[in-house]
Amino acid sequence: MTSRPPLGVQQRQPQRKVSGPGLSQRPPAHQRTLSQQYAQQYIPPSPIRKETTFHDYGSSDSGDGAQARYGTQRRGGSRLKLELSHDPADAIAQGSFSESPNAIESSKPFTPSRMMPMTDMSDLGDMSPHISTRAQTVDPDAPLPMPQRRQRCMAEGPRQKPAVVTPAPRKDTRPKPYTVEIPAAAPRYYMQLKAEGRPSGVAGTLGPPPSVGYADFFPWAGNHPEDQFSENAIRQGFYDKAAGQQETNTAKQTLVNALRHKNSLGALSHIFTNILDKRRQAGQITAPSSFRLPLRLMVTETKKEMWLKDVANPGISLRKQSRSIPHGIRGKVLLDQCLNKNMPTDRAVWLARCVGANELRAFRRSRGNAPISSTAIMGGEGKWIKDWTLSVEQFVETVVFGFEADEWKSKVNYAIRLATQLYAEYLLDREHYMEWLVSSFENSHQSKLPMWVLLIQIYWKDLLRLRKYGRRLVTALTSHYHLIYNHVDKDILQPLISRLSALLNTLILCSPENFVSPTIWPKYRDTLRACLAPNDETRQKTLSVIGHRNDQLQASGNRSQPATRHILVSWLDRTLQVPMRDDMSKECWNISRDKTALVKALLEWCTSPYRPGLAKVYVTSRMLTQWSALGVDATTAVLEFLDTDVLDDQDRKRTLYHLVCELVRAGLFSVSLYVQWLMARGGLTDPRDVLPDGPGATRLLVELPTHSLTQSQLTLRGGQLRRASFSVADEARDAEFAINHVRLLLGFSVDPTDPLCPRKVWQLGKLSKRIRISSRALKTEIGHWLRTTLTSEAGQRSKEGNRGAEISPAMFHSVRALLEAAEDFAMLADILKALSNHSNVEVLAAIADTVNRHLFIFAALGAAKSLFASLHRRLRDVVQDQGPGARPLLASLASLAPRIPGMVDVAKQLKADLALSDRHNSVDVCSPVSDNMLQDDDSDLHEEIEKLLASGTSLDKPTMDRLFGTVVQRLQMYWTKLNDKQRIYSALLTRLRIFDAQNFDALMTKWLFYLRTNNNRPSILRIFPLLVSVGCLSMSTILATTSETPVTTAAGNSRPPIVHMTSRTRYMQDILLLFMSPLKEDGLMSPDECYRFSIVQDQAMRENPKELLSLIRLALAEYSYARSQNDSEVLPLDDQDTQARVLELIKRLVLKDATGVARALAVKSPDAHVSSWIDFMTTKLLIPTADSQTHVTFERVLELTNEFTLPFCQVKLLLSLSSNDQSGSDATGRQQSHVELFANAMDKAIDAKNISWTGMLSCLSPDITHHLKARAQSRFLEMLPSVRNPTPSDIPMDQNLQMAENLLSVIDAIIRGSPPNRQPLPPPAMAEKLADLWEILASADFDACMPVLNHWLPLLLTFITLHAPSLDGNKPSNEVRAKILIVCAGMMQDLDALHGPDMDTRALSSRIFDLSCLFVDSLTEDFRMLCIRALKNTTADSRLRYIFSFQADPSDNLMLSHKDKTQLQRAGFGLGGGGGGGGLDPRQPGGGLGGGGQGPERLTVFQFRRWELLSESTPNIGENDTALSLLLFDARTL
Repeated sequence: MTSRPPLGVQQRQPQRKVSGPGLSQRPPAHQRTLSQQYAQQYIPPSPIRKETTFHDYGSSDSGDGAQARYGTQRRGGSRLKLELSHDPADAIAQGSFSESPNAIESSKPFTPSRMMPMTDMSDLGDMSPHISTRAQTVDPDAPLPMPQRRQRCMAEGPRQKPAVVTPAPRKDTRPKPYTVEIPAAAPRYYMQLKAEGRPSGVAGTLGPPPSVGYADFFPWAGNHPEDQFSENAIRQGFYDKAAGQQETNTAKQTLVNALRHKNSLGALSHIFTNILDKRRQAGQITAPSSFRLPLRLMVTETKKEMWLKDVANPGISLRKQSRSIPHGIRGKVLLDQCLNKNMPTDRAVWLARCVGANELRAFRRSRGNAPISSTAIMGGEGKWIKDWTLSVEQFVETVVFGFEADEWKSKVNYAIRLATQLYAEYLLDREHYMEWLVSSFENSHQSKLPMWVLLIQIYWKDLLRLRKYGRRLVTALTSHYHLIYNHVDKDILQPLISRLSALLNTLILCSPENFVSPTIWPKYRDTLRACLAPNDETRQKTLSVIGHRNDQLQASGNRSQPATRHILVSWLDRTLQVPMRDDMSKECWNISRDKTALVKALLEWCTSPYRPGLAKVYVTSRMLTQWSALGVDATTAVLEFLDTDVLDDQDRKRTLYHLVCELVRAGLFSVSLYVQWLMARGGLTDPRDVLPDGPGATRLLVELPTHSLTQSQLTLRGGQLRRASFSVADEARDAEFAINHVRLLLGFSVDPTDPLCPRKVWQLGKLSKRIRISSRALKTEIGHWLRTTLTSEAGQRSKEGNRGAEISPAMFHSVRALLEAAEDFAMLADILKALSNHSNVEVLAAIADTVNRHLFIFAALGAAKSLFASLHRRLRDVVQDQGPGARPLLASLASLAPRIPGMVDVAKQLKADLALSDRHNSVDVCSPVSDNMLQDDDSDLHEEIEKLLASGTSLDKPTMDRLFGTVVQRLQMYWTKLNDKQRIYSALLTRLRIFDAQNFDALMTKWLFYLRTNNNRPSILRIFPLLVSVGCLSMSTILATTSETPVTTAAGNSRPPIVHMTSRTRYMQDILLLFMSPLKEDGLMSPDECYRFSIVQDQAMRENPKELLSLIRLALAEYSYARSQNDSEVLPLDDQDTQARVLELIKRLVLKDATGVARALAVKSPDAHVSSWIDFMTTKLLIPTADSQTHVTFERVLELTNEFTLPFCQVKLLLSLSSNDQSGSDATGRQQSHVELFANAMDKAIDAKNISWTGMLSCLSPDITHHLKARAQSRFLEMLPSVRNPTPSDIPMDQNLQMAENLLSVIDAIIRGSPPNRQPLPPPAMAEKLADLWEILASADFDACMPVLNHWLPLLLTFITLHAPSLDGNKPSNEVRAKILIVCAGMMQDLDALHGPDMDTRALSSRIFDLSCLFVDSLTEDFRMLCIRALKNTTADSRLRYIFSFQADPSDNLMLSHKDKTQLQRAGFGLGGGGGGGGLDPRQPGGGLGGGGQGPERLTVFQFRRWELLSESTPNIGENDTALSLLLFDARTL
């Protein structure tokens, strides 16, 4: 047949091309638009309609090149297409975009494929997806109209008006090109295009799109058999292949007869099997692989650019471009070219594979004949891949954060898409890439954080599957949230906060194991809790579980009951050294889950005689008040405490009475339940039960505050007391009588006819002393009456507008003294609050001094900060009203502010204001100097100082020395004469100190050195307090004069010379009394000054503990030396009260720093009497009833040790261990013997189940603690069972377990108290013991496994957890970690196997998993890889892959199966069998991966070259031209 159109068919005139912006370029044949697919699918051309298309029949290569070079474009189409192209709705299609990035370039013309049918060449790219609104004549035989195009995946561009086609004004006479018309009679059929003709980038294309072909119509192209001229074709024409021989008979009868035979089925099966076998052999691919990598050639930059453009053009096949690739395209240059050319992702990956494969092959060639698996080649390839990964990372980071670049969004999308594709196809070093992602996210600034969050979310799942990156990712995310949540611009960053919060909420549910990090959890626990919604029970529960898992991994979280009590007591002791915080109760509540034991320990601490002061009572009361809201019953707790503790000591009883009174006032202690409890115990029948020294459980009924009881409670109380012959009426009369005395003292009116009216007024001291020894009930009555009276008067004055009479300073001092004697600081706090708003300057200053002296008590009451704030507000008002008259209040607040938490800036400001006030009003400071006092011989001195003060604020050193000497000389003259003169000259010294404080303090110290050896001076208690009060002498300066300077005498004895000089003056003993004894009012100092001096004494004790300890030693040495010199005078330390005060001072210092006290007192002294005195005092602290003959051994010390005596036992133990640490040849032997004695005492205490002493082990020297720790570790590990050494049956299991727990508590105490950098390497035997327990579990012996699961394994896990922080980064520590990790990995799998109805191992398995996470976090990379190789066969467990961060490459486990063909045939597996056989050679048929036979096989490692898996075949078209050889799959042609 001919390709010419039939005669009689008129050729259609060529249609002119309508140019303009409204027509888009025709997309390439290999990249059809969505409209073309629908047009070809639903509107096949009708055989009736005549269509004429322009077509280029040249070769594809030449056509592509011509059009690319000259840019010629052709446009044609059917009438329907032209009508649709002029449809106004076509504007939508004109504004649309093609899926290919090159389809919209005008320089890329449409290059149709020659093999494509003619009707597929029509241009449907400009057709609108909408149906035209014009009226059209519908042909009944025409196919259905084109359906509406579905919504595009991206936003369309702006619509443009369609181009208006104007008709030609005259007839076109230009030549018409030749066109081929398809005959109308040509039959049509649908056909499927090949995969390479499928449009790329079209969403939803599941297979090749259908096309239309025409039977028996082949236009001339030169490659059809009809186009090949031969003599026979020229003479006879072209004919199709002749049909075969026609059948003349039927096989029905033959087959029917054969099928009726009994062996017909087998025969038929044999026939079909042979047919399939022949068919398989005929189509089997046997040709070797012809795949070749593209070679790299050196080309010019122009050709390189053209080649890259062709690669970026989807219309040009990659097979053509794979002949060769240009040199110089690698690394970041390659990625930039892909981005700039907008190269499709699959083609960019193809180019990267080509370059990478050539680079790797070049590297292998450079290594010569070395095997592929050699270390050098593997290391070199790994280095190249890391460099390539680094290029990708830099490329992504540059593009993503190049915000100012043009088309930034599209570039970011491309860069992320390309990097993700490379990552997904394993063309990157995944570990390096994930490390870059996580580290960049960790160190990201807030401005870049949103983009990093976007990048992280792409690789979210892979990162969270690996512990190495998941934990860091969660930590970084939480850290960023914490910083932004607490940022000052929190409102601006709210969108970012919301995003991070949503991610954290997701992570808590989907990946809780990544939150298990004991080093990070305490820091961000509250942040995570704030991130969750309060009503989200699921996430709140998950967060609680995470917190429990972290607590188990902390050394402080593995707390036995003694450790818990020790921690609670140590935290409570802080409230005696610093003001109580508001969150103290909450922190103590979370120490332990055993709340009953927690409350009991709190009550024991409150009533302990080893804790001085009243602050502990109010601390306990406040904590019980806050804990009662959490479910604690204070009444039950107190009654149980009374039932278990006898309270023999009288001080403990009074403390308990005080606590119960505060609880009754707060409504937390039920008197009715208490009376019922007494009645259940038999009630009160013996009068001795209610005596002051009677049992605490019964005497408590007398001590209850009656003003807080209801009438029914008073009746119950009175009824019980009358049964014990206690008169309630007499008690009421005593209270009324005491209140009348208070009325008279304060100046209130009293009815003289009242029989209880006192006959005379008692002095304040006498009344305070009587109140101090009264019952708690009477004290509370007085306090209640004072609070009610004074607060009501203050309230009345407030209503009257502050016009009423103010409380006088003398009255306030009396009220304060009475309440301090009654120890009722709760009532005092209420009075201070009422008076702080309506009092004068002197009373306000006294209020500030009261808060300062009892700061810890008011902090426990929660009133310290509020009182300070109120006084600070009043200071501003007073300064405005009185100016310099506000100095007393300013001075008191400046002294108080540094002790208030959170008032550092306010304290600095107050101190500066006070200094400025003293400088500007220095003359006013000396207001006591009256004119009459200056009219004497010393007037010249006063005039000179006044002139200096008026002239300026500087003073030269000679003048300062002269004036200081003159004033001091005058002061010494009036020591025994007039008190006013002493005050005058003391004030002058204060005025001199303003000029030069440093020089003045040096002169003062020199003068004090003179005084300490001066026998002709008054007592230190009369000289120094006034100087300290006026501000010219500080307590630190006084302590500086008590320094010790040892000097070696001629005899070789070392004795402090200061003792020789001060033994006659008693200077050291007097200074010690100055810091301890309260001052008495002797007319020299006012009551306010005496009160402030007590504040200075307390502050000096807290700020100078070391100096005070040195002073105590010197005072004892002075006392001992004076007695050795037969001094018959009475010494200050002879007084029993003074000795008691020294003991109380040492007790407070021990509670502040027991280790410091022990080291200070353990200093060697040449005087044996001093050592004996120190030993006696430390024994007296531990045993109050001890005398000088009492000797305390190590066993006795450990026996007496509990949480409350721990500091004092610690001091005693350190002194005992250092007592033999003397110089000598056998000093080392004596020291070792001493340590051995203590170790034996420790073993005895453990055997006696006494482990309360473990808290003081941390204070011992490192050598001793290491020795004791090693001994306890050895005993603990020896007790663990194993298969070879089971637990001895003669020892009860409970006894063994108790012993193991006690040893574990000892180890816990030593580890928690030791510095982290001084802990030795843990015993390597713990890994071996863990392996022994694993061996027992692997034996599956139920009787042997149960003790291990329930007891021994949890104890060993706790032991290992305690030693985890001591493992550093050295090689031995990593070896121990690796061994433990391997054992834990196997143990988890065995626990999963043991889990069942009778044995629940999930909790234990989870704990082992968490412990493995803790150890692997600090494991080095080398040892991690060793663990992965050791557990290579068990990495199918997702938990192990997570722990060791093992991410297997899918190609690592590929193996080649080599099957023996001859053995298969002998076994009956011929080639005709199902599945095919296999040969030894993979290049032969059946030698691939998928052999179906079950015969013997040999597996070898398949070297999977990922970089050579190109998506396009090589230019050499062949049977086996794919990147992966088809022989491996036994492929065959169809």
